[in-house]
Amino acid sequence: MFFRILHCIPSLLGGGAERQLCYLAAGLVRRGHDVHVAYQHDGPNFPLLQESGARLHRIPARRSFDPRAALSIAEVLKRERIQVLQTWLRRMDIWGGVASGLAGVPWLFSERSQSVTLDERTPSAHALRALLPLARAVVANSETAADIWRRGGRVPVRVVPNAIPVDHIESVAPADRRELGLPEDAPLILYAGRFTPGKNVPLLGDALASVLRERPEVHALMLGEGPELAGFREWVRAQGLGRRIVLPGYRDDLFRWMKAATVFVSPSRSEGRPNVVMEAMACRCPMVLSDIAPHREFVAEGEAVWCRTDDAASLREGLARALDDAEAGRERATRALTSIRRFSIDAMVDAYDAIYREVVTRG
Repeated sequence: MFFRILHCIPSLLGGGAERQLCYLAAGLVRRGHDVHVAYQHDGPNFPLLQESGARLHRIPARRSFDPRAALSIAEVLKRERIQVLQTWLRRMDIWGGVASGLAGVPWLFSERSQSVTLDERTPSAHALRALLPLARAVVANSETAADIWRRGGRVPVRVVPNAIPVDHIESVAPADRRELGLPEDAPLILYAGRFTPGKNVPLLGDALASVLRERPEVHALMLGEGPELAGFREWVRAQGLGRRIVLPGYRDDLFRWMKAATVFVSPSRSEGRPNVVMEAMACRCPMVLSDIAPHREFVAEGEAVWCRTDDAASLREGLARALDDAEAGRERATRALTSIRRFSIDAMVDAYDAIYREVVTRG
């Protein structure tokens, strides 16, 4: 059974939700579904989406929350005779929810992180709560987020974990560190992600400053963009660490740098099912992770070094432990690679296939 599916997402920036949509769209097209994607702004993931075979619809928007987006989405729903609408990220959750009501098309709401919408008092959260009774289901990418929505009890909740192309990742060659002016053989700590409050970058900065001052041979590479990046760059300069902490912004060759790194670190306070940690596992890169439920949900005790989210000393000690015992790190990384293989793109597509069938046949 094949369906006409429309996915709505605000942009094709370099985030995890955008990358997961690209993987899912390609997988659904391979299965024979008629896949459409509506978006407002392109970005680093746009070429990958183009390659997926999905039909793309750019939705005009003069500002972030432009109500006309709902009318544009409703037009696509009617024109393309869409059978299932799935929305990604807050802005499109709102406009897609409105459009589903206008066009009478079943709507799936994607939860991409630990939800705070049940308790938020922001205008967008109020709008989303008002629309949620229209949704046929909430599809979360982690049990942690799903549990929050189940407590709300308003709509059915399904869990579909994120997926990654492990075989492709394994085929990628490591980067040459000299491309970014990094020493070829020095220990290298890698961070990759958004520079936003939930990622806990200031705590990581404090831990890195201690590690780098104690270990003059160590360097750090921090990849990504976000609202806190400019301030963090200023902090790095003020600390005199500009030659030791490299901040090139977003790069589309993350897998190469994961394979070139000595250790990968994710100190996040909150997550959904973070792509970047899954990718580090597939790259067989030793990891230092914050001890939070979304990480523990798919990373076993012996697959990473764990640290607290509120203690720079704990993070510093975790990084030191990973740097000091390379053999133990390789053993943890090997176990992590074995366990991540179960999160295949085919498995994700199978799960969504079943949800679409349930929604469409239920009418």
